[in-house]
Amino acid sequence: MNEVERLKIVEDDRSWDEKADDNEFDEATTGRFTSEKEGAGRRRGKRKYSTKEADSDIIEGIDLPLDIWFLISEHIRPEDVGRFGAICYATFYVISTGRFWITLYKRHHRLIPELPEELTIWNMERLRGLKANVIRALFYMHPPFHAQIVGEKPLTADPTRLLRTQCVLQWHAKKGSLYRYFFKFSKQMQNKKSLTSTREGLPSLMAMDSLIHINANEGCYILEAITSCVCAVPMVMGEHLHHAGLGVSADLRSHRLHLSLAPAHLLPCSSSTKSRKYQVPYKEVLLEPVRDVRVYPWWHPQYWKCGR
Repeated sequence: MNEVERLKIVEDDRSWDEKADDNEFDEATTGRFTSEKEGAGRRRGKRKYSTKEADSDIIEGIDLPLDIWFLISEHIRPEDVGRFGAICYATFYVISTGRFWITLYKRHHRLIPELPEELTIWNMERLRGLKANVIRALFYMHPPFHAQIVGEKPLTADPTRLLRTQCVLQWHAKKGSLYRYFFKFSKQMQNKKSLTSTREGLPSLMAMDSLIHINANEGCYILEAITSCVCAVPMVMGEHLHHAGLGVSADLRSHRLHLSLAPAHLLPCSSSTKSRKYQVPYKEVLLEPVRDVRVYPWWHPQYWKCGR
């Protein structure tokens, strides 16, 4: 082995930092790493990605014509409307049109005796409140939605879902030997007016179909409690629900419903925040014994029968 070959072997046995030049690393052997002097020492270079590599990772989507999305929407199930509308701005616009909702209604229309007259097909030509009426009708005509209503069991409702909502109406009625107490709660829809303003480019398109979104009962619930005797219930209209509990009575022979309501400015910051109860003038509603407790959202068929 001559002297030249021996020097090459020694050169290859050196570590990578010993091979590097004092000014920068060789780009051919170190890839996309560079180094620079800082004072008298060296430091490891920062990794740099080429523009070509960065551009190759960007995958551009395909803008389908609006007519294609309308054709696809004709095959969307009612339970998948929310997922379909979240795909892109175009699909959000599709589910915001009267054409989509009236088509959805006609696809699932069935002649059933329980369907209210205002939800029949010959009364669905008006645009005002069309979306809410179609949703209500689907809980009569669409089997999966109707099964949810039929499958509700007594004393399984969760009144805690109404926490921090305002009681806007209360009434009671007697039916046979039972007494029914009703409390209508409403959620504050603070973002309702600015919904379209958050979708750039959509307000002008949705202007013609703005009437279909009108729903005076949006965010409203009715709490129904059925008792076997008369209960003293204070006036709580205008108060906000802070506590709701459905449990067993003291004698363990029946159930009771306990509600605590207070003005909005006296509520804690959140429902999980602990408050000093003795400092807040709560109004207590105690119904005992209760046979059943139900919570009806605005789209529930029983919601519209409570006041009749």
